Amino acid sequence: EPPAGSVGNLAALAELDEASLLQGLRERFLRQQVYVSAAGGRGGGPGRRGAGLTALPSRRQTDVGDILIALNPFQPLQLYGREVSEQYRCHDEGSLPPHIFAVADRAYHAMLGRRGAHPQSQCIVI
Repeated sequence: EPPAGSVGNLAALAELDEASLLQGLRERFLRQQVYVSAAGGRGGGPGRRGAGLTALPSRRQTDVGDILIALNPFQPLQLYGREVSEQYRCHDEGSLPPHIFAVADRAYHAMLGRRGAHPQSQCIVI
């Protein structure tokens, strides 16, 4: 099992508790990897969908897709240039580290109904 900080998706941790989440965030911060995924519905492994959420009656359940945690690095990092943007355009999910550009790309393509899906409304909360 890889150490917590090497996991790009915190929902995929073997132990999903406060201590392991904080340790994973700390390790990524120290490596200047300021974006961390915590997607419960995608890439979280079997049975992890909505981990930690109380089940509600079926009419009130909400599927949370992408969750991206951004850590303040307290220093300038080269994360937003054209080169980085191009890397995340139409990339294979999971092939690059978590990034706000990946969230935007998935939302854009889902809205247009690309990648074999029907068009879906999108919402991004910052």
